[in-house]
Amino acid sequence: MILESFEVIVLRRVDLTNLDCPEPMFLAYREFGKMSQGEEVEFIMDNEVCAYNSYKLIKNSGNALVTIMNDSNGIYRLRVIKLRDFRSII
Repeated sequence: MILESFEVIVLRRVDLTNLDCPEPMFLAYREFGKMSQGEEVEFIMDNEVCAYNSYKLIKNSGNALVTIMNDSNGIYRLRVIKLRDFRSII
């Protein structure tokens, strides 16, 4: 697979803690849809199920690099870089 080169835009953080599932997952996916090519966003969640479902949903789009990390305080961080912006193609 050949990736087009792009510049990564400064990381932005979206705090989705203290929300009941599935709201964080929907908000993360909606925000992902608004991202531009090369933009990097970190989604912060405190719900394990929503964090891993968000990871799978965004990763399965085939349009992002996604990593997930969790710390000892039960906080999950999804770092997402959007690879291609389909809005500019249409």
